[in-house]
Amino acid sequence: MPTVTAFTCGVRFGNCEILVKEALMALKKMGIETELIRLNDCKLQPCKACLDGPCKRLGPAACIHKDDGGWLAEKFYESDGYIMAAPVWSLAPASIVSVFRDRIFGYKADVAGWERRGTPEWAKNYKKHRPGALISVGGALTKNWTSLGMATLYTTTISAQTNVVDQMDVYGVSKHGEAAIREDNLLRARYLGENLGHAVLNPKIDWCGRWLGSDDGEACPSCHTSLMIARPGKNYVECAVCGRKGYVSLENGNLQYVWPEDPQNRLTMRGKYDHIREIERHGMGRPENYDELVRGKSKKYREWNDCVLTPPLKDKC
Repeated sequence: MPTVTAFTCGVRFGNCEILVKEALMALKKMGIETELIRLNDCKLQPCKACLDGPCKRLGPAACIHKDDGGWLAEKFYESDGYIMAAPVWSLAPASIVSVFRDRIFGYKADVAGWERRGTPEWAKNYKKHRPGALISVGGALTKNWTSLGMATLYTTTISAQTNVVDQMDVYGVSKHGEAAIREDNLLRARYLGENLGHAVLNPKIDWCGRWLGSDDGEACPSCHTSLMIARPGKNYVECAVCGRKGYVSLENGNLQYVWPEDPQNRLTMRGKYDHIREIERHGMGRPENYDELVRGKSKKYREWNDCVLTPPLKDKC
C-alpha cells in the first residue's frame, strides 16, 4: 500500500497541521497510508557544511550530528508522496524548513547527479521521483507579506525531483486553530489531498510538469508562482522558483507573458542535467596547481582570526 508522508513546521495543532490533516484524511479515504511528522518535535541540527562530510558518501544517516536527520531522510525516501506545510513569519517560512532542506536534500540527494555519475549505495533502494504538494500559511491579509513562503517550500523539492502537483498559498489565517472554521480552506486542502492521492495511485505516469491544482492566476505555468526576476533593459523575466524564462509585453496596460519551453527549468530533469554540465564546464581548464594556488591565496584569511568571537556557551555544549 502506498504511503504519503507529511512534514509540518508550525505549532502543534496549529493551522498548518489542521490543513495537512484534512488533506491526509482525504488520502486515507483513497486507501493510502498516511504519516505526519512535526519537525518542531524533532531534534535536528543545522548543516555544518563539512568539506568532506560522510553524508556525501554514506547518506544523511551518516551525518556528524547524532539527531533525527537520518530518520527523517529515511521517512522521506520510503514515501510514495510528500507534503510540506509551514507558516510564514518574516515573508518566508519558519527556519526549520531550511534546516530540514539542507540536512536531507541538496547535492547529496541530487537525483540528476545520481543518474549521471552513478547512484550511491545508500540510495539504491530509495531512488524514485515522487509527487508532492505544498501548503504555505500566512496570517497577513494579502500575499504581499507571504511572498517567499511558497518559493522557499519549493526548495525542498528540487534536488530529489519531487514533482509538485498541487499547492495552497493561504493567507489571512493568523489565530491558532483558525483554519478549522475556514470552510473554503478546508475544502481546498481536501482537494489537494485528493489530487496528490491521484498522482500517488498512478505511479507509471511521469508527474513532472503535470499540474492538478486550480489555476489561481499565477504567472509561471511550471511552478504556478509569480515571484519573478526582472532586469533593466531586458524584455523577459526569470521565474525565481523554477528559473523558467518568460517574455513580457503590455496589452491594454496589463502585463502579458509568453512562456516558451526552456531548458533551464530546474523542476525538470533536463534542467538539472544542464546545471550539472554547467558545473562541470566551470571546472574545465584549471591549471594543474589550482588547489595549491587556492591554498596559498587563502592562507592569510585562515591565519587572521583576531576578529572572530567565541560564543559564550561554546565550551558548555
